[in-house]
Amino acid sequence: MQFTATGTYANGKHPTQTRDITGEVTWASTSTGAATINSSGLATGVASGSTSITATMGSSRGPVAGAATLSVTAGTTSGSRELTALTVTPGAQTLTSTGETAQFIVIGTFSASPTMVDMTNQVTWLSSDASVATVNSSGLATAVGCATSSCAATVTASTTAQNGAAIVGIANLTVSLGSQSTQRTLTALTITPSTQTLNTLGETAQFIPIGTYSSSPTTQDLAGQVTWQSSDPSVATIDPSGLATAVGCAASTCALTITATAATANGGNVLGAAALTVNTGAPASVHTLTNITIIPGTGTQTINVGDTAQFLAIGTYNSSPVTQDLTDTVTWQSSDVDVAGINSTGLATGQSVTGTTTIIASALSSVTTGSTVVGTSNLTVQAATGGSGLPSLAVYSVGSGTGTVVSSPAGINCSVGAGCTGYFTSGASVTLTATPTSGSTFGGWSSNCTPSTLPTCTVVMNGNQTVGAIFN
Repeated sequence: MQFTATGTYANGKHPTQTRDITGEVTWASTSTGAATINSSGLATGVASGSTSITATMGSSRGPVAGAATLSVTAGTTSGSRELTALTVTPGAQTLTSTGETAQFIVIGTFSASPTMVDMTNQVTWLSSDASVATVNSSGLATAVGCATSSCAATVTASTTAQNGAAIVGIANLTVSLGSQSTQRTLTALTITPSTQTLNTLGETAQFIPIGTYSSSPTTQDLAGQVTWQSSDPSVATIDPSGLATAVGCAASTCALTITATAATANGGNVLGAAALTVNTGAPASVHTLTNITIIPGTGTQTINVGDTAQFLAIGTYNSSPVTQDLTDTVTWQSSDVDVAGINSTGLATGQSVTGTTTIIASALSSVTTGSTVVGTSNLTVQAATGGSGLPSLAVYSVGSGTGTVVSSPAGINCSVGAGCTGYFTSGASVTLTATPTSGSTFGGWSSNCTPSTLPTCTVVMNGNQTVGAIFN
């Protein structure tokens, strides 16, 4: 599940500006037992449960955070993902001097994809004889002593599976203080697992690079220290953390090679390879825009000369997410700029000539097709009538679901399937709360409503405002 972080920036003008900061924030999952998330915002389900996905970024006023809830349910075909085994790598190591260290790595085997996960920092480590060698919480063993020519200890890694079973992995450690250690160099690179298969577009598989060295510690996890490459990025890509993602396959089966390259101390390179098979049977579908709906719709918005009116562009697509706010990405136009002009964020301003103008929003349907999708509404501009002068807040529900929206302070109370308008003091901050009806879910606010803790958002009444609430 790909998450996106959108930053909202205050620049002293209205409306505030937003931009995609997905690759700049720090992603985290509060319950990694339910789902993990990488540095690109790609979450991977681990087991049934719920977790809060957070994105944090520094600002001139301190850290700013956003959050979303992710629920993981057991599939009807694959079942829940269970830990079935722990393998300690390497299976045996030897230390030749007091204080010398040896790194052990533990690989967890799971019942569902990704089947192999580095769990070195998630298990409980134990040495069978602490007088010979100790092992810390990261799997790093340290030689303590040996009164004879050779002493042996057993290193164990253990954890509890979700079904309550104890899972244990074992390796052997020998301390021989009479030997001489040699210069440590990288001699080989092994990718674990050596083969994996992806059966769904968007499915991910984690690869782990394990380096083999000429002296202790002879094995080391090189995650973050290698360069990853896919032999065919049109079939599957791989990110800097070793996470491969199925992209497409026009045949019944597509095979490719995943490689990891690590530099050695003498300036050379060591290469490791693994096989990845993608069985999707069809190329990836294109997320295509099929319709643009402008809100407010035709005949529903009239302003005075000099007043503003906010229009929203809501896109409908052929695949999930079906409904998306496109207000800041479409091209806006007014058919009669003498009646009203409109800026790049959909904010129209009544000019000196009264009358009606057509408001137009257009966007490409997809990168591949190149065709244009257009939505229209209209705006009537009249001479000043000497009304209350309070800025208006119009709230509309969009999407295939239903729900209600209420405001604080009071003034907005939109029932199921209806829009509504309220009037508030200029400069006031109005907090909106969305509640989906049974069978629907809340899909977010239009981009001009600053999210706080979903499903609430705040809009500042620096003029007439229009806000869209998406229900799926």
